[in-house]
Formats: sequence, C-alpha cells, structure tokens
Amino acid sequence: MMSLSFRAACVSIVATAVACGSPADAPMDGPQRSDSGVPVDAAPDGSATPDAAPDAMIDAPQIVDVDGDGHPAELDCNDADPAVWQQLAYSFRDADGDGHTIAATGTICSGARLPPGYAAAAGEADCDDGDPAAFATIAGYVDADGDGAGTGALVTFCNAGVLPTGYAATGGDCAADDATHLVLRAYSFRDVDGDGAAVAEVGAVCSGAALPSGYFATAPVGRPLDCDDADPGVSVALTVFVDADLDGVGVAPAQLACTNGTAPLGFSLTSSDCDDANRDIWASLLYLAVDFDGDGFTTPSMGTRCTAGSLAPPYYAAPVGNDCNDADAAHWAWLSYVAIDTDGDGATTPASGQRCTDGVLPAPYRATASGNDCDDGNATLTHFAVLYPDLDGDGVGSSPRQVRCLGETTPAGLVFGGYDEDDTNPAVIETEEFDELIDLIVLGG
Repeated sequence: MMSLSFRAACVSIVATAVACGSPADAPMDGPQRSDSGVPVDAAPDGSATPDAAPDAMIDAPQIVDVDGDGHPAELDCNDADPAVWQQLAYSFRDADGDGHTIAATGTICSGARLPPGYAAAAGEADCDDGDPAAFATIAGYVDADGDGAGTGALVTFCNAGVLPTGYAATGGDCAADDATHLVLRAYSFRDVDGDGAAVAEVGAVCSGAALPSGYFATAPVGRPLDCDDADPGVSVALTVFVDADLDGVGVAPAQLACTNGTAPLGFSLTSSDCDDANRDIWASLLYLAVDFDGDGFTTPSMGTRCTAGSLAPPYYAAPVGNDCNDADAAHWAWLSYVAIDTDGDGATTPASGQRCTDGVLPAPYRATASGNDCDDGNATLTHFAVLYPDLDGDGVGSSPRQVRCLGETTPAGLVFGGYDEDDTNPAVIETEEFDELIDLIVLGG
C-alpha cells in the first residue's frame, strides 16, 4: 500500500509522474483524470469544462485507486484487485472445496462477501479439509466373514461416509468366521436329542436370522416336555404299573417311566390285574349267583372272581331260576304242597310246605288235596265213615253210631244207613232224610 507522504511527493513533483503512475497507466474504462485526480474534461462545478483544472484544485491531495474498484488505496486491502477491497472475518474454512467445513478463525481480503472456502457459519463438519474426497467420519467393526456384523474395537474412518469393504456398522458378531451366524438369540426350550420334544432351558445361542434347529422360544406345539433329552427314542413321561404275566394289565404300585408314548415291555398303563401271575385272567368281576351242581339253576351268592373279562360258570352276574339245592343237579325248583299221601292210596291228608324238586312234586307231596285220608300209614284205609250196627241185617242200622276209618270194604255188622226204628225186626227200616243229616254233621260232607 502506498504511503501518504509518497502520495504527496507524487503530487508536488510532476517530473516523477511515471514512477507514481501516469494517466496513461490508469484503467481506461473510467473517466480520464489529471495528475490532480480531477477529470480532464470536467469543469469546476462538475460540468464539462476545458481541460485545465482550476488553480485551486491543482494543489489538492490526489485519491489513489489503482484497481479502480471505487475504494481508496489506503482503505482497499488489495488495490491491485478490483474484486476485493475489505477485510472480512471468517470462523470456518473449506480449504478442499468439498462443501464441508472445519473451525478456523481469521480475516481475509474480500469483496462484498467472503470468498468461497470461507464462512461465518458452520456447514457440515469436515473430518479432513485437505482431501475433497474425505469429509465424513464413519465408524465400523472388522467384518471378516461379510455377514454384516463385525467384531473387535470400533474403527473410525474419514471418507465419503461409506464404510470400506470388510467393515460393518454393527458389532457383536458371535461367530466372526461364520457368515451364517452373527447374533446371540435368546431361547427358552432346547431339544438336544432331536426327537421333536424339548426341555425347558433358558440361554442364548449364536445364530442367523432365526434360532437354529433344536432351539425354541416357545415349547413345540403338540408335544409334551421331553422326559429324557439325551435319548431320541423316549420323550413321554407315563405312569406305569408292573405287568409280570404280560397280559396288558398291571398291578400297583405306580411308577413313572420315560417312554415313546406306550408302556415299555413288562409294564402296563392300568393297575387292575387281579392275578398278575396268570396271563389268562386279569379282571375282577362281581357275581350274585352260583350254580355249583351245573343244573342250569342258580342259588343266591355274592362275591368277586378274577376273570378274563366275563364270568364263567358256576358264577353268574344275575340269578338264573332259583336252585333250592345247588349240591344236587337233580333238584333245583322249590314247589309248594298242601297235602300228602304217605301210603300212596290216592287219598291225602292236609299238610303244607315247600320241597326242593326237579320241577315236579315227588310222592307223597301233592299240590292239591284228594279226599281226606283217615290213616295215611295204611293204604287199605282211605276215609272216615259213620257206621251203624245192623243187628237185624236189614241193611239199616241204628244207634249207637260210630266213626270208622275205612277202605274199600265195610266191616261186617255195620252199615252206612242210619236210623232203623226197630233193629230187631228186619221189616222196619230207617228214616232216610234224618240219616243223611247225621252224616253231614258227623263227617262234614
């Protein structure tokens, strides 16, 4: 910048016009000025005047503006460049021109505004202002297997905002050398033996997009929890009972067994075997009647029998007939009698009761009375009769009458007829009506 004393010297010493700058050296796009700085053709009042300036202005100080930007040289920060004339402060710098800034304070000779690369307000931060291709900070983890998840310490890069190959934005890869496994996934159930049934187990396993085979977030649908996850042949816990005779029915006490869903050999799911030493019988059944003599008729009796599922003779679930003597196959039916004929003469005496029979009352028992036997121990005597002595032999007797036990014959000297008025005279006989009345009273018939 030219000093003030130097400018004064230039005004007073015209001979040195070339060194200070002649009108011929000034820019030609503005009005022509004299050495005093006044336009050659201007009048003192500013109008067009002769080339000569008034004497009063010859000694006035000259205003130097070498670059013709309208700013005096003493105020112009660069009078050789008409595009700049003032010092402007900046707080941010973009030296590499990538549009990203760094914090940097200072002043720069500028025009109306700060030149490119300088700014008063921050733009997007630049991590390397010396490289236009590097402006954004990005961090990642080493991803050796390329599965999108890395391992190790976080590594920071300054570039165009893209992680280089071999790095991932996400860390925590649980298997750095296996691209199919990258994240720990929680599980609640485990199937170690691969039989489809799981056990409750909480943990985490290195996996991909889903839990690997054998690991479950919830228990497998339709399967109970595995009772032995080390054996793929068994998974179902069952309550079983010892079945020593292998008939499919066991006996108490109960045991817990890990199975394939069925009872193992020598065990059963039921405990109702009434004889576990005999495989032909296993079911205990109630009976209400028995037929020990095999006549097809039962007698009441209650108890239980160990069976093959159904009662077999001589045991019955319900009575069959009513066997009155189950020790005698020939007798089974109770029959009632009202008379007996002990001597077999066909005439009975009153008697009542029941007899165990083969369906027919045996002798001497009768279901109906026949006559009125007066002596059931003598087959020749069958009934009572009212007899009268017949002294004159005329066939009609007279008192004293008597009741006699008779058979088919009438004792000599006695007759049935009853009232001979003169039993010494055969010509005189009984009165018949009276005799019949006596028979009714005495014999009840």
